Amino acid sequence: MKIAIATPVITLIVGAALAASFLFTDMQVTSVKKGDLAAATAVAPGSAAQPTAAASTGASAGAGGSPSASASASASGFVIPPHANYVGQVQGDLGSVAIVVHDTFAVAYFCNGSTQEAWFKGTPHDGNLSMTGKGNATLTASYALGHARGTVVVDGISHVFSIIAVHKPSGLFQSIAVVRGATIKAGWIVLANGTQVGSMEPNELAANPTSQAAPKLDVSSLTAQYEGTTIAVTPIDGETGSGF
Repeated sequence: MKIAIATPVITLIVGAALAASFLFTDMQVTSVKKGDLAAATAVAPGSAAQPTAAASTGASAGAGGSPSASASASASGFVIPPHANYVGQVQGDLGSVAIVVHDTFAVAYFCNGSTQEAWFKGTPHDGNLSMTGKGNATLTASYALGHARGTVVVDGISHVFSIIAVHKPSGLFQSIAVVRGATIKAGWIVLANGTQVGSMEPNELAANPTSQAAPKLDVSSLTAQYEGTTIAVTPIDGETGSGF
């Protein structure tokens, strides 16, 4: 005997079955989402989401490349090279400045190619320099991998600079020689583009020594010609320690 089931009852049964199916599917999706969230949160140490100390150190080296094994990091996070040569022009193109660092010693030089020049010596400290020269000249700077920035004051005139690290044949050069009974002291800065800027004191031991343009430096032979005399020139190089 067939039992007739009313249409409303069939509809109710089908609806209940669909609802149960939807509920089960939703529970599965929720479970998967929770699992994914837990996996994303529990990142293993050293993964991309959790940089290692080595990665952080590498990032601080900057565009200048990886620091040497003996380089150190300053309090500001910049990499401080133990050996470096920096040269460049001061703002306003009123002269050039060179800074050379070799371990615990530093030498700096400013000149405008004629009447203004000053030499400085000092001790680096955590990427910072504070140096004095003759005639109350001063130079303060901070340096790191690839660049140096600061202020130099010569003859009461302050010059701001931001200069770059260079390698041979660019850099700082010096000559001290006796010509016709007078001790001359000359300095040259060879910029990254090969341009030379040099000044000299024709009589360094005079009571009030004056400055003038230095003769042209022959970078290949490390000599210069002054009043018919060949004078030897020494590179002051932070990478080799020459001239210190």
